[in-house]
Amino acid sequence: MRGRDPFIALILEVVGGFFGFLGLGWIYAGRPALGIVLLICYWLLDWIIGLTLSIVTLGVWCFVWPAQNLILSAISGYLAYRWLEEQA
Repeated sequence: MRGRDPFIALILEVVGGFFGFLGLGWIYAGRPALGIVLLICYWLLDWIIGLTLSIVTLGVWCFVWPAQNLILSAISGYLAYRWLEEQA
């Protein structure tokens, strides 16, 4: 897409994903349907899995949860970056 900076999509995805808003980079990149699906599914899965693992591991998962958010958002951000690069 013309006029869309891949680096901004990457930053939006990484920062937004770290705070639980995975999909913002895809919305910016011009793929709003994918962005909204990621946003909704990530919220549902992140909270269901996160809360379950926090209970099962007696809270230890709370220390891993931020790293999980960062890793998943970095992967998604990289994919959004590459997709915009290919569109140019």
